[in-house]
Amino acid sequence: MPHGCKNVRQFQELNESILNHLFLPFYLPSSAEADFCIRSNHRNEYMILECVDEFLNSMDRTMMLPIIQVLIDCTQNWSMLQKMHQLSGFNLQLAIEKLTCGSFLSLYFHAQNASILIEIDENNSNQALISSWQVLLPTDAVTSSVQPHLSRFPTTVYRLFDRSYLSTTVHCELLMDFMKNPIEYSKAHKASREINETKDVPMSHYVCQWWIQRLPDIKVEHNSNTFVQFSKKHRDQVRWNTGPKPFRRSGLWMTIKVVFQTILTKHFGHIGVAIYKLLITHFLTHIISTRYNSVNSVVSVDLLVHCIRKILRRLNKIESLLSSIDSNDVNKWIQLTKYEIQKKIKEIFPTMDWQSSIRINEKQLLIDSNLNDTELYRHSCETLKKYLNSADSKMSNTTLSNFRNYDDTMNVDEDFFMPSFGVLTNQFKYTIGTALTRMEIWAISWSERWIDRPPSSGRETEHFQMLAQFFDHYQSQALKYYCSNNDETDPIGYSQFILTSLTIICAMHHKLCQDRRFERLKSHCIDIPNVIDLFEYLVLLNREDMIRARNLYDYFQKFTHQSNPDILTDIEAENSFGVYFASHSTKMTNILRKIQTQSEQDKKDKIQEVQKAKDKYTRLMNSINGFPCKCYGELYSDQCRRCRIEQQANNIGVSIYECPIPSKRASALAVMFELRMPIEVRCYRDVVWQFANRFQLQPINRMYEWLKVRPHSNKLESYFTGPNNYKVKLVSSTNSITQSHGADPSIALAAIDDFLYENSLQVELSPTHSLTFQDECRLLTPQLNHLDYKHLQFSIESTQFVQNRVIADVSQMEQRLKPNLLIEFGSFRSGHRLQWWNLLTILELDSLPLGEESVAILIIHSILQYGPVTENPDGLVSKWCSESHQQLLDDNFVDELILRLNRHLDECTSLWQNELVLVVITTITMRILTMCNSTREKNVADLALKCRRIGEKWIDLISTSIQTMSSSRFDEIENLRRAMVTVNIACLLTFSTHTRVLSSNQHITSLLKAATNMNENLILSKNHMYM
Repeated sequence: MPHGCKNVRQFQELNESILNHLFLPFYLPSSAEADFCIRSNHRNEYMILECVDEFLNSMDRTMMLPIIQVLIDCTQNWSMLQKMHQLSGFNLQLAIEKLTCGSFLSLYFHAQNASILIEIDENNSNQALISSWQVLLPTDAVTSSVQPHLSRFPTTVYRLFDRSYLSTTVHCELLMDFMKNPIEYSKAHKASREINETKDVPMSHYVCQWWIQRLPDIKVEHNSNTFVQFSKKHRDQVRWNTGPKPFRRSGLWMTIKVVFQTILTKHFGHIGVAIYKLLITHFLTHIISTRYNSVNSVVSVDLLVHCIRKILRRLNKIESLLSSIDSNDVNKWIQLTKYEIQKKIKEIFPTMDWQSSIRINEKQLLIDSNLNDTELYRHSCETLKKYLNSADSKMSNTTLSNFRNYDDTMNVDEDFFMPSFGVLTNQFKYTIGTALTRMEIWAISWSERWIDRPPSSGRETEHFQMLAQFFDHYQSQALKYYCSNNDETDPIGYSQFILTSLTIICAMHHKLCQDRRFERLKSHCIDIPNVIDLFEYLVLLNREDMIRARNLYDYFQKFTHQSNPDILTDIEAENSFGVYFASHSTKMTNILRKIQTQSEQDKKDKIQEVQKAKDKYTRLMNSINGFPCKCYGELYSDQCRRCRIEQQANNIGVSIYECPIPSKRASALAVMFELRMPIEVRCYRDVVWQFANRFQLQPINRMYEWLKVRPHSNKLESYFTGPNNYKVKLVSSTNSITQSHGADPSIALAAIDDFLYENSLQVELSPTHSLTFQDECRLLTPQLNHLDYKHLQFSIESTQFVQNRVIADVSQMEQRLKPNLLIEFGSFRSGHRLQWWNLLTILELDSLPLGEESVAILIIHSILQYGPVTENPDGLVSKWCSESHQQLLDDNFVDELILRLNRHLDECTSLWQNELVLVVITTITMRILTMCNSTREKNVADLALKCRRIGEKWIDLISTSIQTMSSSRFDEIENLRRAMVTVNIACLLTFSTHTRVLSSNQHITSLLKAATNMNENLILSKNHMYM
């Protein structure tokens, strides 16, 4: 393990940091402190130079160019001095004195943003050549233009005729100070003041100019124009954040490249550029190869591909430069180096022609495979079922430790681990969608059992706190993922978010109601805006979701019309939960009494203070009574005795008194409840408030927090028992008199009562700003883009019967669509109790073109939407099934529907151009399969398998068409690939955990083929709209 790395984690951070600076991958740290090499004032940056030193020393000495030894000597001396925590004046003097003729020494001054290069003259060991330059560009130069920024080299070279000046104690101490302490930053003007812009790079002129000019007999080297000129492009990266320093590419690495190119071009001339580029390419390959083969290093495939692509691009660029070199010794080294580079690349990617290898061996692989092996088709759904249904399922300690991201002191059994979004995405590399699904499965399956578990010793409230934290993380990520784009909606994802959130709220509320301390919550309503009305708009894919939605609807409907107010409203009311709880809590009433007693004492003290001040004022004014003023204009600079005493009396001031607690008992109890609220109730209320405010968690308002306003903050803060990150705060729409009254009352004119005030803050909670019901419905409804159907968007935004409105609007529409299409479109109502009968009619009469995208969206959304919920489900066949889908529980109706769907499939068997028709029919079939009675499952499953077979046939037909087309017909091929993706979607829709559609080896093979084919066509397609 390298020096400076104490454990494997630091070693991995070092490797990641080095790859960041050398290859500049897409995802870079947001700040300097997040990067191992440049954090803590670039403490570990020298390790990049050590990597270069290790690489040079690993080269085969028998095949090495002689100049490489010069680079090795330069790097070794440089590496020793670049370690700032080990740098001393003695080491610097010794390194300079050891330089021989033709040798080099460089130093990089991060604190000055500059570098120097010292060369001892080849013919005179007493003379030295010195050059210096600015390394990193100022931030405004990097970010102000998209054009590349170039620096020209070599810079001006100076000749020092007596090198001993370089190793003097004064000069070495000066260089040491340059290494550690910035001298000057650029200036910025903020708030009318000039300040140092410490986030930017320091000024470099003290190293580049000032120190050189202090050397005796220093002269510009006029022969420097014979050096080979070259330029370096600044590939710097600036990452701004709220921290003190942004991430920028290592200046040391940029200096290394300049020094190496300077030395090689001086020795070889123009061919030195090609040798330099090949040497750096060899070094980059060595770095990625050693990191890839290291046991303690983990390099992702994406990063490997990024690095290898950069290396190959470098090789392609320098190929023409290498071909012009005619030196035999150099050519031999070039060929050997190119061979080493290619060898290491092949070690990382053994064969790039992997597809050909698969095709050659495909037949043999199928022969050798044991397709009867049950392990071959044991898919994750079966494992998931066992996990969800078995209370005895165990996880390995290793996996559990990776998922658990809470305090290790918490007593969390392995059966009840709580997934973390950060762990799922960062450590397990789940996509955002997969991580959210994992969290939703846990919340729906385990949240109630989690909160019902007995608490560990001393941590009675840990389950509520952890569940509230889980909800906080889940909601923030889910809303960004499901609702990030205003133009596109994800009704399925947003529906799952609502179900998951309500499941957590229900579990917490149910647990509180079971507690004897909080059982009064049973008589309080739950008032979450729009939540009851949203159920009919939810898009639910299976029976389990519909059962869960019905149970949640019944639970929240039960608490909608309770007599007592919600926990977030009317907190001062006599029948509010907080007032009731506080009035029955001995601790809270005792503390309230203590606060009131102290307030009365403070009031008495204030009265005495005012009275003393008035007495003092009276004495002072009486002492000058009868004495005339002796101030005459401006002849005297000092005031007379009368005026001085009068001013002293008028300056007597007393601040006002304001009671920190309301005088009304119910209000005072409400305040006490907010201060001393049990953590379980606070967690539950925070979750309810967050869900109600899900799109505006930090609403803009002018509310004043009680615990941030004087005198309430001083008097009440010590009694507050809530956590630091609580969401719902005690606020007031008006400020306190103490902070808003202005000047103190006049001690001469004001009465004592003018100094005494009751509490002026209102007793309120953080306001609720919920999304409008129309906007909520929009998030749960797909948006139409077709010009002919877009004006009928309202017909899928409502579950009401709107046929008459559609008919009435026919005369006002542009006649691009036939009137019967408009009528049928409006008649087929999502959520209407006749929608399945209307669908049956549409299939029988072909009254709507199923191949139209807007029609397909209408039908698919309608049959997946839950529909209006009947408050009294006694008249329904099954309580969980809404009235909109009751027909699917009628076997005769299902038989009729299967007949018509079969007929449509037979008609379009060879018409693969109507791929949307197959998607619609497949979706309808799978919807029936998830809801119908067991007596019809076989027939519906057979229909689903028929859809799958037709889809597979269409895929073969489209593939054949693509193979026979000319490669120049790009647009047609692109359209065919899109059609193939759509057909593959239809095939994938036919797979579920139902044993009749996923039970054999053939089914598994079909699933893999469909997924692989769709993925390949998405990659090959120019349009990634489906990804």
